[in-house]
Parts: sequence; C-alpha cells; structure tokens
Amino acid sequence: VANRRLAAPTPTNTKEARALARQKRTQDSAERREGMARGDDRFLTARDRGPVRRYVRDLVDARRNVGSMFFFGTVTVLVLSLVPVYAVQLGSNLLFVAMLLTIIMDSVFLARLIRKQVSAAFPKSSERWGSLYLYGIMRALAFRRMRIPKPQVNVGDKVQPRA
Repeated sequence: VANRRLAAPTPTNTKEARALARQKRTQDSAERREGMARGDDRFLTARDRGPVRRYVRDLVDARRNVGSMFFFGTVTVLVLSLVPVYAVQLGSNLLFVAMLLTIIMDSVFLARLIRKQVSAAFPKSSERWGSLYLYGIMRALAFRRMRIPKPQVNVGDKVQPRA
C-alpha cells in the first residue's frame, strides 16, 4: 500500500518496552540539543526565540567582551590572595575591584549598543529593553565556546538582522 508508514515493532515485554523508550528519549534529546546549538527556532527555549533575540546574540558574538575573561581573572585573584604577602593580597583585591568595574562599564556600553542597533533594525519590536539588556549581558559573560546557541558570527563581523 503506497504512502503508508511501517508500524514500529511492538515490544513483547516490559523490559523491551523500557529499552525502546529509553532509546527514543536519548535520540530525541540528542536531536533537541543539536537543534538548539544550531540556533534552530523550533528547538530554542522561549528565552532565545525570535529575530530580535537572534540579533542581540549576533551583536554580542560579533564583539570582544570583557566579561568572558572574568573567570580567568577571578582565578588569578584567588591565587594571588593566597600569597602570604600583604602587598600582593591588597593588589589582588584591587585587581578584583578593577575587574568588576571594567565588566560593569563594558555591560553599560553593550546595553547602549543593543538599544541603538535593535531600535534601528526593529523599530516596531515589542521586546522589553531590560530583558534584552540582561540577555545580552549574560551572554557576554559566558565563554564564547560555551554559549548556547552557538555563535553564528565571527568576532569583528558586521551584523545584519536575519529573518
């Protein structure tokens, strides 16, 4: 009979049924994870979905962000604070404060960039600005390799809105 799907074989006992269900769950999970990493809107969470969020992701991914170096700086400060010399400990604390201030300034510049670029590219967007700022800043704080969805643009690329 044409255009009929073949029925999957039904398991004969509960052990086979559980194994088949586990295999299907694993396969579905892998497909969702891969789709999310690609940035496919069908697999993205509500937080990441939509053209405005994609544009914000591209804006963040196209620039170098100070926040992604925060982890390395924190480890350095931790190691330096363990040195039993008061001057080194004081210097590590001052380095940590300077690092935090730099991240705050970079986040403010990123929020201004998001406001300027998104309002020009999507003048009728109904997204809340605060949530877009927070979304961009949190993405900027993550390591580039660890970001999900994966970056679709290279550092330094000119970002254009995509459909």
